[in-house]
Amino acid sequence: MAFPVSPVNGQTATVNGVIYTYSTAIGAWTVTTSNAGDISANTISSSGAITGSTTISAIGNITGGNLITGGSIATNGVTNTGGNGIGNIGNAAVYFNTVFAKSTSAQYADLAEFYVADAVYEPGTVLSFGGSNEVTLSSVSSDARVAGVVSTNPAHVMNSGSDHEYATIVALAGRVPTRVIGTVRKGDMMVSGGNGYAQASNQPVMGSILGKALEDFDGTTGIIEVVIGKL
Repeated sequence: MAFPVSPVNGQTATVNGVIYTYSTAIGAWTVTTSNAGDISANTISSSGAITGSTTISAIGNITGGNLITGGSIATNGVTNTGGNGIGNIGNAAVYFNTVFAKSTSAQYADLAEFYVADAVYEPGTVLSFGGSNEVTLSSVSSDARVAGVVSTNPAHVMNSGSDHEYATIVALAGRVPTRVIGTVRKGDMMVSGGNGYAQASNQPVMGSILGKALEDFDGTTGIIEVVIGKL
């Protein structure tokens, strides 16, 4: 069956087993179902919403303004057509349970975890375990209680459900922009330098190593990339 030539608002049409409803508000046919059934066809396309309460399936493409189902969507791949860095899968308020995958890939570089701090700290700040909560500003040189560096752009975040006022993302591994003080050479072992900075050390004490410098630095204070967790 073909679509009617001059449809009216709310009119339905069934094409290749798919039920469409016409909307004058958007001037297009929207894929729907009658009585909470399945949507199944070789190709499903709509400029509006595609909704179904059981299963949406297609051998070809499924395209639409929104894909909404109370059941499942079966597909061989999910492609982002909005451009790099556009769109999310789930969100902080309504998230999925478990993701099963062979591998993952991320643009950003560090593994981080939320800890409760005692104040707001800027990215790149060196923190230590202690203070009134879990972590605080690292205030002494070569601190064996050093925790990590406040992440700038974490690739993977653990303990993301933390909702404390001072929940702070601390980088535990990977390359991270870090506040440094004094001369640094690429490959130097980095320890805390006080006041939230890191510094190079030739003879670090056990437990004090943040990681290794990935850049040279010749100024007084600045920010360089440090590979956290590399001993």
